[in-house]
Amino acid sequence: MIGVILTVGTMLIGLKTILIPAYTSTDFEVHRNWMAVTRNLNLSEWYTECTSEWTLDYPPFFAYFERVLAFFADLVGLHEILEISETAVFHRNVLLFQRTSVIVTDIFYVILVCALYSIHSKKLVETIPAKMRQRARIACFILLSCIQSLILIDSIHFQYNSMLTAIFILSIYFIDQSRFLLAALTFSILVNFKHIYVYYALGFVFYYLTNYFDFTNLLDIFGKGIFLATSILVPFIASLGPFLYSGGLNSLLNIASRLFPVSRGLTHAFWAPNFWAIYNLLDLVLYRILKLLKIGNIEAPTYTSGLVQEYSHSVLPNVSPIATLALVVLFSLAVLTMIVVRMPKSATGDSPDFTLYAIFSSLVFFYFGYHVHEKAIILITVPMTILAIKDVKHLRLYIFITTISSFSLFPLLFTPFEVLLKYSIAITYLLLQLVVIKWFTRFPISTILPIHYCVYFGLLTFVEFYNTFVHKAMWGDRFEFAPLMVISVLTSFGVTVFFALLLFRNALRGLGILLTQKARCLMREELIKAGTYSVQCLEDEREFEIIAGVDISASKSNSDIVVVSFSAFSYPNIQHLASFSDTRLLHVPYIPQYLAIREAEVVAEFVKRIVDEYPQYRPDVILCDGFGEFHSRGCGMACHVGALVGIPTIGVAKNLPMASVYEFVGNENRKSADAFIQKARHILNDNKNKEKRRYVPFDLVKPGIFVSVGYGIELDLATRIVVGSLEYSTTSEPIRQADLQSREAIRKYYD
Repeated sequence: MIGVILTVGTMLIGLKTILIPAYTSTDFEVHRNWMAVTRNLNLSEWYTECTSEWTLDYPPFFAYFERVLAFFADLVGLHEILEISETAVFHRNVLLFQRTSVIVTDIFYVILVCALYSIHSKKLVETIPAKMRQRARIACFILLSCIQSLILIDSIHFQYNSMLTAIFILSIYFIDQSRFLLAALTFSILVNFKHIYVYYALGFVFYYLTNYFDFTNLLDIFGKGIFLATSILVPFIASLGPFLYSGGLNSLLNIASRLFPVSRGLTHAFWAPNFWAIYNLLDLVLYRILKLLKIGNIEAPTYTSGLVQEYSHSVLPNVSPIATLALVVLFSLAVLTMIVVRMPKSATGDSPDFTLYAIFSSLVFFYFGYHVHEKAIILITVPMTILAIKDVKHLRLYIFITTISSFSLFPLLFTPFEVLLKYSIAITYLLLQLVVIKWFTRFPISTILPIHYCVYFGLLTFVEFYNTFVHKAMWGDRFEFAPLMVISVLTSFGVTVFFALLLFRNALRGLGILLTQKARCLMREELIKAGTYSVQCLEDEREFEIIAGVDISASKSNSDIVVVSFSAFSYPNIQHLASFSDTRLLHVPYIPQYLAIREAEVVAEFVKRIVDEYPQYRPDVILCDGFGEFHSRGCGMACHVGALVGIPTIGVAKNLPMASVYEFVGNENRKSADAFIQKARHILNDNKNKEKRRYVPFDLVKPGIFVSVGYGIELDLATRIVVGSLEYSTTSEPIRQADLQSREAIRKYYD
């Protein structure tokens, strides 16, 4: 682990050093001016100085940080960069000093914080199978330390987000260690560095209400409340106290007016990918339609000018800062309450992981907030990275949102050399994600990057290519904002889908299962019963040459992680031909009596891949561990697999679902049914001679073996095939082999 940390850290420092001469944004002058202001003026003047247009608008802790940087700049003789100037001051020394300051803070982020969290966090690997845990820690470190958005924003565009992200991860680390007061203290420090991190505040509130306080003990609440309030207030006192002392209440009002300006417009110059980008688009479309129809005298919109300014909508109602704040608070309260109410607690009694609260809290602010910057998307991707490691069912959404973040940040970098850089960094990180996740989980790439994601990313790539290489050549300076608007709206739709899926899989999980997964299962079962799916059938037992067994085994630590196995045998001599197995991630939670909707698609996809790659092992029939038509709804796992694969299937179960038998014969005949089943077991237990093997009603062919039709085969033929595959075992040999192989893989790789 130490070797990985040093290697990755060295490579990142090398990359950031190479990027020193890269594109320099106006943020270079912003931070240079802040150094000059904090170095030359009294404390009371920091938030009133306006010689430069780039006035100080971060909280006091960041201003103190700029003063520390100014001290070192003065120490090394860079006096000229510490002059307050109306015009920008930029030369090689400014470039080297400020780039170096970012690299130094990056060392703090990568070497200290990412490494600390990845190595020592208890909760990081709490639900991860034992044999994956070391890989999980390494994967977490690599993916956190190499986040592409931080490289693009800090090391090229220029900011200090890595340092601030490090403080946030420290807060998560303390929460994972159940050191709640230190976590609160750290978060309070963070907010006093950059107030945008208040996006996480409601997430902290809800998590502490459900995990820190004991509402059955009033004295405990009071005592803990005092300690918590102290932890939060101390950084605010240290931050604002000196200003209150030097300038009184006016100093605090000056700080507030700088931190919360309301004269910048609903959206930034380049629309962040959120709800208001879609709102602006709808207003623009309505304006164009009304203008085309010559209805009314409507003013043209100004939000497509690419300028930071207040503006009015042409058709839709204008949105005030108060309205967006109300929307943010209401949505946050609703979503976070649903997480508390609908998501079950873990075995240790903890509520859902804190990162989930942080993601939803920041996501609602990002999606509905006033004048949100596109760079704020890192407040979502950072905790999402940690959550994806902790809970692998979120890996798909993690890949989805981090890739969207790349596209949303591309417009920040537009000079020719940086165009190549930003594409290279984004593509490299995506490939790194896929390689690291596959190495960590052993899941196939298709599990974490499905085809519909690729189609969406392809569309974004096409628009980005057009914006960078085609638009200006075709139109010159006309319609300059149009391709940027398309990128913003497309990524906004992506963020909307991400929001909906995350909400659906977590806060709305019970309702979502009821309305979608069960309905989807029932709909498919109706199609199966109607014979809608095509299947190639054989009617004579002598035509069967290859039979196969399929089975699926789950990790004990995380039942969503499974191994699917396929074993092919010759028939009728039952000689083993080949076996294949692979890991998969189940995205649908377990629902009693609806196991097929959780597992059948995964099994069917695996079987089809094996048949495509190895056609010589294509079976004439598949034996499934589970029921077929002898299911409570007459359509079990074997029916689903057969319909999806297009190969006849047989259900071979180890236990008879007596509830279905009782329902059929009536409760008054339960004792008779039990006696009959017991007698059948005794008869077959004595029947050890393969040549004399028979079967009895209820399709019971061996103690513990129950045969039912899956799909595309008759019961009599299905039973004879299963009888022929027993090989003096208490189960079908192909299924037994598949079961052994899947269990062995689970033991080898996970448990």
